[in-house]
Amino acid sequence: MPRQLARGMGSFFKVCECAKPTRCPHPYTIRFRDALGKQREETGLGTQDEAIERLTLLYTEKKETAPSVAEALRVLGQKTVQEYAEVWLPRQRRMTEYSTAGHVSSSIDVQIVPALGSRKLNSVTPSVVE
Repeated sequence: MPRQLARGMGSFFKVCECAKPTRCPHPYTIRFRDALGKQREETGLGTQDEAIERLTLLYTEKKETAPSVAEALRVLGQKTVQEYAEVWLPRQRRMTEYSTAGHVSSSIDVQIVPALGSRKLNSVTPSVVE
């Protein structure tokens, strides 16, 4: 059963059927709402203290995010990876060398777009990339 923290912070729990869940080796999962208002889950936290610490960090980040930044993230998050890559690459002025820009463009076209191109940016997480 999830245990609630302060209102709006989120919750942490274990997704196991152990008789004594506080003593089992399974990781904790946290559930929270991000700055965009979407419900998210993260797993792999070893102890309750780690879960509480992570929830506290996420909560303070959410509260410190300005509404204009949250709106920009909301709009940006609706784009697909392919749409963002098409806009991002021409803006990169640091890649002035022909070979570097060509290499990055090729990597995007051959590796990133086929694997992640149709996903929304706000749905790309480290576990999705793995």
